[in-house]
Parts: sequence; C-alpha cells; structure tokens
Amino acid sequence: RTYYFSIVEIPEFDFFLMYGTDVTESRAKEMILGKLSKYFSPQVYDSIFTGELDVNINTTRKNLTIFFSDIKGFTTITEKLEPETLTELITDYLTEMTNIAIDHGGTVDKYIGDAIMIFFGDPTTKGVKDDAVTCVRMAMKMKERLRSIRRKWRSFGIAEGLDIRIGIHTDVCTVGNFGSEDRLDYTVLGNGVNLASRLESAAKTNEILISENTYNIINKEIKCEYIDEISVKGRSHPVKTFQVEDLIPNEIESNDLNYETDGFSVILDEEKIKNKNEIIDYLERSLDHLKK
Repeated sequence: RTYYFSIVEIPEFDFFLMYGTDVTESRAKEMILGKLSKYFSPQVYDSIFTGELDVNINTTRKNLTIFFSDIKGFTTITEKLEPETLTELITDYLTEMTNIAIDHGGTVDKYIGDAIMIFFGDPTTKGVKDDAVTCVRMAMKMKERLRSIRRKWRSFGIAEGLDIRIGIHTDVCTVGNFGSEDRLDYTVLGNGVNLASRLESAAKTNEILISENTYNIINKEIKCEYIDEISVKGRSHPVKTFQVEDLIPNEIESNDLNYETDGFSVILDEEKIKNKNEIIDYLERSLDHLKK
C-alpha cells in the first residue's frame, strides 16, 4: 500500500513507471511484428500494416508475371544427406534466392520444398513491361549467384553440384486473399500460374524458359532464342517457348562482368568491391600463371 501511495504522490516516478511499461510493451510488439514479417513477403507485410490490404477474402484480376524455379534432382540429393546438412544447404539456397527476389521487388508467394514461386505486379507494380523485365533480370541474377552457392554444395560432397530450372509467364490472373474466414493465403491463381509451372518443368538444366507472352514484352531489352512449342493442359493450342540468353548490350550494367567456362569463372560487381588493389594483384598473378 505504501508503494502505490508513493507513486501517486510523486508524479515523476509515476510517469517513469508508465513510460517503462510503454517501452516494454512497444518492444514486445516489435518482436512479435518482426517474427510475423518472416511469414509474409515485404510488400504484403507493408500493405497489411499500412491498411492498404484488407485482411479478409478479397481478390482481383491483374496482369502479373509469374516465376517458378526448382532444383534439378533434388529428391536424389536429399537421399544422400543428413537432415542437418540438408537443412543448412536448402536454407542457404532459399535465403540467397529470396534476397535477390526482394531486391528486385518480387512478391515471394511460397516455398514448395526446394521450389520457389514469385510474382510481379501485386500488391505493387511498375507496369506490365517493367514487371516482366525485372522478373527476368531477377532470374538471370539468380543464375549468377548459383556459382558461389554451388561451390558450397560441392564442399559437402554433392558431386552433382547445384542446378536449377526456371519458368516465367506473363498473364492476367486472380490475385488476393484466398482461404477461409479463419485462415487466409495471399496468393495468385489461374491458368497463367499453371503455365509458368509447366515452363519450369519443361526447362533444361540451368535454363530460363519463358512464354511467348513474356517474350513479346521483354524482347527489346533481353536477348532470347526460340526453343519449341509445348502442350499445356487446359490450353487448346501449343505454347511457344523461348530461352533467355542475355541482356541487349545497352541494357548491360557497366559494373557487372560475368564469365564462366570449364575450370574457370569470374564474377565482378564493382559496387561491392572494397579491396580493388588486392584483386588486381591476384588477377595479375593468375594471368602470369595461365601464361606459363
């Protein structure tokens, strides 16, 4: 009783206690929100907590670019690894790919084992063309990043290394909150999603396979090669497919240099370099060694 009486008689102390309680509650809320954010793509998370996205069953039709990828032969690889090693490797892979997706503004829809589904165009969009181009550029960046991840996988005794397949398609799909009154999933549905998944399964090792729809949007910025037509369930006509090769010269970023051949690879990103002289010295010594 004396304790509470003192709080009333000394306003400063009372304020301090209330402030301390508010800070504790605020930190607790921040911790909870931080944990919740791991279950949502950043765009979806931001839209929910800014009030832009209602938390109820609500969908709309939009022009989206959908991305699917998976690891070739993943089932066989898993049979050779201990659970702890498998968890470490797949977590490392998914983290790297997800970071690239977030950097490019993609909405990470879901992980299906080793597979990743991402889409561009909702809840934020830069326009159909920019969304499609950015999605393909993201896929190209993922392929580049595989080189460093592949070395780690081989260090764990996975002789096959790490190879992926990627499928991309642009189409009008239904996107929004699906589910029940008690549990919702923010995702995208439609034939366009099925086609993107079909393209991924039809892609060859380390190939980015895109539909004619996507090709018609991006072909001024990204060089592609016609591959073949594929049959897709639910579509009366075959779908033309194209393999992504490279950026058109004026689209190539000046600070990027990537080259790989048997026994040799180099990845240059000037924005990340902090020890240029050391790298130059190492390259000169490597060149002298190759000339011998």
